[in-house]
Amino acid sequence: MGNSMTCIDCCCGLRQKNQCCWPCINCCTLKKPFYNYDGSEIVEPMVANVKPRRKKVHKPFLKGMTLTMAEREVGMDAPGQISAILKYAEENNLKARAVGTGSSWSGLITVRDILIDMGNLNQILQVKRNEEDPSIYHVTVEGGKTVRELNAELDKYYQLGLAAMGNYDGQSIAGVCSTSTHGSLIGAPTMSNFASAYHLIIAGGIQVTVRKPRPGEADEPFDSVGKRVQSANYGDDPVDIVSSDIYCAVAVGLGSLGVIYSVTLDCRKIFNISERRLPIKLELPDPHSHEDFVLPDKIKELYNTHGKFFSVFINMFPRKHCCSSRRYVKAVYMEGDEVEQDGCCQSDVCLSCQCCCCSGCRGQSGCQFLQTDCSASCLQSCGYCCPTCLPGIADCGLDIFSRKQPYIQKWYNVLRFTDGNIHIRTAEYCLPRDMLELALDETFKLLNYYADTHNMYTLLPTYVRFVDADDLYLSPANRHRPDGSTCDEYCYVEVPFLPGSYAMNEFHRALEDLLFEKCQARPHWSKNNFLNYNRVVELYPKLDEWKRVFLLFNRATTFDNHFTRYCGFDYFHREAAGQQSQIVTSQPVQGVKGATTLQHPYAVDE
Repeated sequence: MGNSMTCIDCCCGLRQKNQCCWPCINCCTLKKPFYNYDGSEIVEPMVANVKPRRKKVHKPFLKGMTLTMAEREVGMDAPGQISAILKYAEENNLKARAVGTGSSWSGLITVRDILIDMGNLNQILQVKRNEEDPSIYHVTVEGGKTVRELNAELDKYYQLGLAAMGNYDGQSIAGVCSTSTHGSLIGAPTMSNFASAYHLIIAGGIQVTVRKPRPGEADEPFDSVGKRVQSANYGDDPVDIVSSDIYCAVAVGLGSLGVIYSVTLDCRKIFNISERRLPIKLELPDPHSHEDFVLPDKIKELYNTHGKFFSVFINMFPRKHCCSSRRYVKAVYMEGDEVEQDGCCQSDVCLSCQCCCCSGCRGQSGCQFLQTDCSASCLQSCGYCCPTCLPGIADCGLDIFSRKQPYIQKWYNVLRFTDGNIHIRTAEYCLPRDMLELALDETFKLLNYYADTHNMYTLLPTYVRFVDADDLYLSPANRHRPDGSTCDEYCYVEVPFLPGSYAMNEFHRALEDLLFEKCQARPHWSKNNFLNYNRVVELYPKLDEWKRVFLLFNRATTFDNHFTRYCGFDYFHREAAGQQSQIVTSQPVQGVKGATTLQHPYAVDE
């Protein structure tokens, strides 16, 4: 599902409205809705769905928009077009949000009036070598470019790459940075920290550039920045901001601080990774004892090795040993190291075929024909018909992932697990690394409780990755903990579901509550979450610092939407104006089919 069809999955884009059987009324209207990554979230802007273009525009492109003589004669470039849209929105009291590929499920892109589709803005603007550190290259890229496109172009034309990335590369660069997406490199922070500068267009169409101070450079105080931004006018040159305060807010801005036109990323020379994927059994404690779940020393040793690429897949459904009543779960851990040599085959044709006999191909787990919604439906049917087969079905996936021969390829081919043909829906939680065993134990118990009691389950393994802490105000890996302590090392626990899984939202809601209570875990912003104002306040001690920038850059409430409302960000405006207003303290109850379109009435706690 999504915005386009694929030749592999005939259900793409059709399942939500049963369009494979019945015509859709949308085909007969001039306004086309925007569907997110899996089609479960629909955005229907009432005013316009605008796609800024790279070439200059000389005419108004919104009803009632007026342009200056200079704008008509000289034309508006891409940042100028976005500025004009946001100026128009402020003048007419409209709401606007930007969208890349829609790779989220949390309502970030929902908007009432104007949706700004950044898909056309996908060019690399500049590549510049760092003068102080020649190993670093500053690559300025437009925010609508996807990670996949960026990786391919950096490799082909510049022989450069990022330090790490996630297991899916279909997101836009602006989306990755705005939501603190992360990779699997031990010792590396989230990908928002890979950006050293941003070019934003904020409320009123004011353009700003934000970057963190270089060593020895003055850090501009917030009050000084505020005065300059408030005195800026539409059409002025971008306001250049060198401030840690502003950078730490903008780096995880959640689309609520403005429209990101371009991002400057810190890149390095291209490199290869040699990956090993080995199976392992994780012993479970006796359910009648008071033992704690403990990871093997081998696993702990690996995720404490700085500079190693490491992650773990765990099948949470247990099996019994042949000669014992004790139980275990199967897992596959992936460890990778940077290497200079190539695999024995590096051709694109071989990558597409995914042959199992050479070290340059991923093997069975990379077969894209198996990674479709149709194959997911078949597996779901097998699970419903024979629940006792669940451990075996899940183990089959792990067996496909395990591989004796090393996989040696370019870094982005190794770290990418899927091309996005299967529309997995997932939730992910960030917690201190020393709480990992507790979190896995609680997740295991809850998954098996739902499977035994409600016949509700996931056939996909739980996925664990590791990151270093950072200082970005709304990063889930922010080093400041809710209890006042600090943490330097975090882990992410991800619980995915195949498309069409029954009651996945209800399970994710229960797991989020449980991990919040036990570990003060922070949900990933763009994945399935049920955050509300009270919980955001408790989880993010630096929220007040972020709020100052939110009020400055979103002064006309232009970027407010359902997401900002249930997170309580809308209340900041009324609070600053001395007004009283009821705070929404929970998200709306979502439908049985898992639709996340946020509509009135809101469920408000008494």
